[in-house]
Amino acid sequence: METEEHKRIVEQKRLRFLLGLLAFVILLGIVSLPWQIRIRRHLALLHQQELQRQALQRAQEQMNLALQQAAQEVQLHPNDPAAHARYAALLEQQGRFSEAEEQWQKAVLLDPKDTNLHVAYAACLDGNGKEDVAMLEYERALRLDPNNLRAALGLALRYITLGWNQNALALLKRQLKAHGDSSKLHETLAMAYFQLTRLSEAERELLKAQQLDPHDPSIFGPLAEVYWTANNPQKALVTLDQAIAQVSDPTMLLLERAKIYNTIGQPDKALLDAETVLRQDPHNLEALFQKGRALQFKGDLRGAIRAWQLVYDSAPDMDNVGLLLGRALIALGRRAAGRELVQESLQRMRDADEWQSLGRQIMNAPNSVPLHLRLAQYYLRIGNLPRAIIEFRAVCQLDPHNAAGREGLKIALQKAGRPLTELSLATTPSH
Repeated sequence: METEEHKRIVEQKRLRFLLGLLAFVILLGIVSLPWQIRIRRHLALLHQQELQRQALQRAQEQMNLALQQAAQEVQLHPNDPAAHARYAALLEQQGRFSEAEEQWQKAVLLDPKDTNLHVAYAACLDGNGKEDVAMLEYERALRLDPNNLRAALGLALRYITLGWNQNALALLKRQLKAHGDSSKLHETLAMAYFQLTRLSEAERELLKAQQLDPHDPSIFGPLAEVYWTANNPQKALVTLDQAIAQVSDPTMLLLERAKIYNTIGQPDKALLDAETVLRQDPHNLEALFQKGRALQFKGDLRGAIRAWQLVYDSAPDMDNVGLLLGRALIALGRRAAGRELVQESLQRMRDADEWQSLGRQIMNAPNSVPLHLRLAQYYLRIGNLPRAIIEFRAVCQLDPHNAAGREGLKIALQKAGRPLTELSLATTPSH
């Protein structure tokens, strides 16, 4: 009897132990569930990153193999312009612009009447910061084929960056008969009109571009900018809202919307858009800048300083970030550091004022030799040799006997390591 009783007690104890153990396991599972979820997410992220790394590695291996094959093809067929062109295009994809430039130059020399080779060579020169030589190549392409749209768009964009908007308009309008159905042509026309503050015409061209290519995301941002400049922020926001819902990568549109939200005093919405971009690209300078502005509006100067400091370290000339950062530091009591930043930024602004003033004057007086000469001398002084060459060349084209222009062009060409034979290549169309 005692034995049976003993067995029953032991069985009960064992059952209670097992039940307690089960309860502990269940409780431990419940308590650790968030950690299990985090671990699973982290493992999934690591797996995704590993797959991406492997894909990039495979792509790089394929690219290296393609480069090797293209290099061998050039060695086997040194007089084949197509071989040089294929090799150049692959080098450009790798960001090796100087080597690509050499290959494009060889291709052009082998087949100087191929318009597309000149255009591709010009685009490579642009990527390598040689705007002056790029313009010559675009011009050569257009002399071979006046209706080559790629050459016309490339040269027009060069004109627009120089502030030669009347040149751009004249060039682009000549392309309308042959390429009136090109959305890029109308979009580029809009850029020229916008810089001339001809907003209704810029809007018209962008709406035409949108009609021709409703799915082109690059149209929405400029269209919103036109509405914003025309003091219609609500229409700009509606345009951006519609576009953001349609495009696969809304980064630029979100940044444009954040800028508008900050300007009209809605920092919470601006901050939301900036943070959305920063989650995908933590180093996006425009997103950091807009985040800093939003935090400043919300009274978080320390947060604004952290954001703006990152921008200033990478791009001290961006949107007067040094001035904003310096004033924020002063407001938090760091007066010496703040004043130093403010002084540096004000000096940068004074230096930029000369360039901006000359640029605005040239927009209104594109044939003024004195203005082009002053701008050329400014570029030479600050070391922007491609722009100096372009402006000195414009002086020589407008006034072939201008001694200061010819001497300045000679100096700029020598400093840039360009051949002095370009003195006789002032082929830029008249203004």
